Amino acid sequence: MYYRNSVPLIAAAAIAALTACGKPAEKVETKSQTTTTSPQGQVETRKETTQVGTTLEGKTETTSKTDQGTVKTDVQTVVGTVTVYEAGKKIEVLTGEKTRHTFALDGKDLAVSVDGPIAVGTRVRLVEEKGDRGSRLSVTVERP
Repeated sequence: MYYRNSVPLIAAAAIAALTACGKPAEKVETKSQTTTTSPQGQVETRKETTQVGTTLEGKTETTSKTDQGTVKTDVQTVVGTVTVYEAGKKIEVLTGEKTRHTFALDGKDLAVSVDGPIAVGTRVRLVEEKGDRGSRLSVTVERP
């Protein structure tokens, strides 16, 4: 009787062990560059993303050249797990390659939007946008 009842438990433990020891998350890198020309000017966009499992690190650089001058915008997107969070001060997010990304949440010209409660261990999508000459435009944290 003892052995017959323990067989399902042993099988369940074996399945759990095999699942936990699965192969590491796959790394997918993409890069693209586009150039668009119109009567208003030329827009060049470069994108790079690295996805490991459900985490993501992405950068988009856009350069617009018009008769009025050149404007550059950089957008960084990070999806991962919060490792440090000080409301109104800073947030640190860990991604799949064990890279820590730290972002300030305070600053003179910084607009911050937080959607939902954020705490250490929370999975988040963080988008930081910087304008020409490095001035910060916005940082948005939201649950993916």
